[in-house]
Amino acid sequence: MIRATARDLVLISPVDGVVTNRLAEPGEVLAAGQNALTLGQPERPWARIFVSQQALLNIKTGDTLSARLDGDATIYRGRVSAIAARAEFTLRVALTDQERADLLFAVKLEFRDTSGRLKAGLPITVMLPTPTP
Repeated sequence: MIRATARDLVLISPVDGVVTNRLAEPGEVLAAGQNALTLGQPERPWARIFVSQQALLNIKTGDTLSARLDGDATIYRGRVSAIAARAEFTLRVALTDQERADLLFAVKLEFRDTSGRLKAGLPITVMLPTPTP
């Protein structure tokens, strides 16, 4: 029989946050590395947007993009922290020019918002830069 110490049975979060989802029930046995909880950091909201290949030509990691919520005139500034290396929405092989135009890439924007208005699941409109001639 394996005997666990109390120290081995405590969950410690690597960040301060709020539990947004419980993935395991009390008493449930978890495998090593299996997630027990999902944490959110309300003071560090982020958004995942999907942009076309054409729009991606004007965006790079580190850029700042403007965004707003429906019904809120406030402009929020988000920093591009990640851009997917591959297209996300490719249900079929894109052979024609039109099909290639349908490819979308995930872009992650991180916001520094202390107002608490940016919440998980809210739709947000992001203004993308226009191409320069």
